[in-house]
Amino acid sequence: MTRIDFYTNVAQPQEFACKLTATVFRKRERLLVWLEDERALDTFSNRLWCMGDTQFIAHCRMDSPEAAETPIWLTASLPAGLQHPVLLNLGPELPVEPAQFSRILEIVGTDEQALATARHRFKSYRARGYAIQHHDMSHK
Repeated sequence: MTRIDFYTNVAQPQEFACKLTATVFRKRERLLVWLEDERALDTFSNRLWCMGDTQFIAHCRMDSPEAAETPIWLTASLPAGLQHPVLLNLGPELPVEPAQFSRILEIVGTDEQALATARHRFKSYRARGYAIQHHDMSHK
């Protein structure tokens, strides 16, 4: 069954998302990063390229010809029926089919809008019976 990980009290959500992507990459897991729109996708991709001189995180757009050989996929639209191990949900809503992922990662910032969105998502996942892990990042 799909496990949901909520990372709460994240001061810099975009920076943390890049670090979380790097962690999944180092663990040699495949990751799909779902972003709000094409602009957010381009911004996130650029952030991954600029993480450091010696840190390379192989990534591409999900519909790219090299996607089959690339561990990190970026997308602004989540297709139905896609099977992928881990989803980093930076998108505007819940995935329609959460069970198509082994894990879903949710990052929660500190502003009221982020907290309200997280509460809604948490309740929705809980109502569907998913196992939820909480990681308080306020001291990290």
